[in-house]
Amino acid sequence: MTVTAGTYDWNERVAELFEATDRLAVARLLHRAISALIPLDSFIILHYHKTGIPAILYENTSKTKRQNNLENYLNGAYLLDPFYRNFAENNASGVVALKDIAPGHFLKSEYYGSYYKFSGLRDEVNIYIQLSATSSIALALGRIQGHPAFTGKDIRLLHDIQPLLRSLCRRHWHGEDHRSSEDDRGNLRFVQAMENFGKSCLSVKEGEVLHLLLMGHSAKSTAARMGISPGTVKIHRNNIYVKLDINSQTELFSLFIGALTEMTEMKGDGSQDPLIAYHQKKL
Repeated sequence: MTVTAGTYDWNERVAELFEATDRLAVARLLHRAISALIPLDSFIILHYHKTGIPAILYENTSKTKRQNNLENYLNGAYLLDPFYRNFAENNASGVVALKDIAPGHFLKSEYYGSYYKFSGLRDEVNIYIQLSATSSIALALGRIQGHPAFTGKDIRLLHDIQPLLRSLCRRHWHGEDHRSSEDDRGNLRFVQAMENFGKSCLSVKEGEVLHLLLMGHSAKSTAARMGISPGTVKIHRNNIYVKLDINSQTELFSLFIGALTEMTEMKGDGSQDPLIAYHQKKL
């Protein structure tokens, strides 16, 4: 029997959700309820906060490779995640599909090739539920490679059950809005490190191009965002490669992650270009 919103089976699942008091049980029941409506291969509950590192409240992944990927995500890669950027820059709410927010060059970007594809996902939808002006829960729903992408019908169905999901998540995770000072410092460290990455050797314009390239923007979309020509972007990109002694976006992404990792190990605060300590260690 197919479960649809409004059927007896769906209402039974909703009743179980409202009766549950333990957050882990609620997360598992949420996964079960949504999966009954639309097929899911991945279900993760994240807490986004504008002054804190994202927290993973629940995930149904057991594979070591995927778990390592999530660790890398929390160690700085989240700064380049389209879903995190959408939260941080746009105060996102509601049902949002990856295709609607990812840079046009996303599938060819080094963030995708060096990080995202190792999640095994083909497509992803996030349901943002605001807890406050600075904090949101995100229900991350995924489909793996080889399975169909989310359809317009799937998105409409998720939109229809959104009020229920919002009520449940606010009821059980409203306390997550309070972050420790350590969480705040950790996120500030990564944010400052990204802002300062390359500053010791790049011009202001080159730094702007660098950040957009890291996020997966093509020369064309970078040019549109900066109000310059694609040819000028390519000149800046070539200058960046020369100054950083690299030859490709693959090396750029690896350099960025390596510098963040080195900063974390050295307990740096991100107030200076993380490349300085990174290169000093290499000497």
